[in-house]
Amino acid sequence: MENHEEQLAAIQEMRDMMDQASRFKSISGLSGILAGILSMVCVCFAYLMTGISPFESEALERMWHSSHQTLLIILISSLFIICVGIGLFMAMRNARESGKRAWDNAAKRLTYSLAIPVLTGGIFAILLVQVGLVSLAAPVSLLFYGLGLLSASKYTLDAVRSVGLFFIILGLLATAFLAYGILIWALGFGLVHIFYGFIIYTRYERV
Repeated sequence: MENHEEQLAAIQEMRDMMDQASRFKSISGLSGILAGILSMVCVCFAYLMTGISPFESEALERMWHSSHQTLLIILISSLFIICVGIGLFMAMRNARESGKRAWDNAAKRLTYSLAIPVLTGGIFAILLVQVGLVSLAAPVSLLFYGLGLLSASKYTLDAVRSVGLFFIILGLLATAFLAYGILIWALGFGLVHIFYGFIIYTRYERV
């Protein structure tokens, strides 16, 4: 009986080791912190351009229908490109420093699991804006990003699962309080990124 239990424990240990080996652990907490800071800076710029505070009711809808729509598109697009670029650069740097390939099978699985929900959510949000449902863009981006993180968490650090759940909750809150969606969006992409980025950095990156 004891030998049987020892064998089961050994098998479970091997499974855990294989699971850990198949995960991409080079994601950067610093990139999360920077993404959070840039997201909050983006909201501040939108406020400075339009004069509409994110604390005001229907702020996102009013910002979009202001005379600065083109600048807002450039601002949001730039934020996305810069954050993705920073994340990829720092992940590749961490992988090289740990002696691993930056684009291994674990990285590919992580990318596919994250990209499909995030890109779907991004396209869905754009379509919503085009048909005039601007206020729904904020909760949709939070929800699909959270689902993407939850899906990708199987192939990376366990902390990513918690981040994904937080974003899903915030997406539901942003839907329930639609008039303040941009404020909840800033809370998610800003403060949550900074908070969990700091946790990932101190736990896995800082020597």
